[in-house]
Amino acid sequence: MRPVFVGRQPIFDASAGIVGFELLFRAGHTDRAAIDDSDRATTELLRTVFVDIGVENLVGDRLAFINLSPRFIGREVIAALPAERTVLELSVSAGIGPQTLAAIRLLRDQGFRVALQYPDAGTLPAHVLEAVDLVKLDARATAAPELEAQCARLAAHGLTLIAEKIEDETTLARCRALGFDYYQGFYLSYPNVIEGQRMAGAALALLRLIETLQRPDTTVAEINRSITSDAALSLEILRLANSPRFRRREPVESVEHAIIVLGRDTIRHWALLLTLRRTQGSPVAIEQILIRARMGELLAPVLAPGDAPQRYFTLGLLSAVERFLGVALEEMVEQVRLGPELRAALFNHEGIMGLALEIIEGFEQPDTPLPDDLAVTAEALSTRYIQAIDWARETLDTLK
Repeated sequence: MRPVFVGRQPIFDASAGIVGFELLFRAGHTDRAAIDDSDRATTELLRTVFVDIGVENLVGDRLAFINLSPRFIGREVIAALPAERTVLELSVSAGIGPQTLAAIRLLRDQGFRVALQYPDAGTLPAHVLEAVDLVKLDARATAAPELEAQCARLAAHGLTLIAEKIEDETTLARCRALGFDYYQGFYLSYPNVIEGQRMAGAALALLRLIETLQRPDTTVAEINRSITSDAALSLEILRLANSPRFRRREPVESVEHAIIVLGRDTIRHWALLLTLRRTQGSPVAIEQILIRARMGELLAPVLAPGDAPQRYFTLGLLSAVERFLGVALEEMVEQVRLGPELRAALFNHEGIMGLALEIIEGFEQPDTPLPDDLAVTAEALSTRYIQAIDWARETLDTLK
């Protein structure tokens, strides 16, 4: 684990309510950015906001404003961000070319809102203004008559106007009189720095996949986005879908097609297992994790008929990660959205899921007796545990 930082400056509406936060790259506990490469800083910011800390922890139900350069706006990583809560703020110092304009339109088609920060936005051609949603104007650097003229032209295009660099009461009053929609600046609020923790890459990838795959209502699109954000995992899934094991007549050429061909349960298991293989755990440790996960799944029909077996697969897997991979349970649960039943079982062995963990641990530690009054015989449980061992070993052999 190592600390990571992000600056956060609120953006207000005319009633002084917070509509969003501009999120800023920070290298430490300082209100300055220390940037030597703006695109590298943006990459670090995106990882910190959307992976390490979590955008919901930074902005709640408000908007996240992310500053991008024209070079960065066409990168595929942006498509992995939550469009409904992300405003992409494009900073340009010269005109906007056809390639950048095409990238902006594509992002808007995907549901993103695009804000433009340009020194003389009021002079931009109509086809450019029609491609964006918001425009940010520097209230400090623009003379009053020019600022008024820009506001009038931009408002005529139906754009949302943001006044930035509000550093005194006079500037705020002037911008309100001009009809700006949103306001930002040191007079209203300084940026504050939020600290989070970055986990080791393999463990973090595991947890993020669990977060997506353990939810019963996960869509194909969400699974596809989670897998395709990791190039190596995407290749593994395609290799699996085209393997002799599944005897496909036609080749599977996309991850989305692979998800449909393999089915949700197979993808759920294999995505987790392929990620496990890339952790620092020993083969023995990974085998034990797989045994726990599979045993949990096999116990579900006995202990909780009608409940989703994949929830018990997740339970067994999560219960083993701390012991065998050294990821603290508290840190892991902070990264993964879990229901109260799963949490209670993991931390306190409560409920039916807690009973499942006690049974699993009873087989791992021969001196620990199995719980009393079970609705299944010890022999039937032993058969399931042997099946879990066989499945884990077969899976490891397949993944070699």
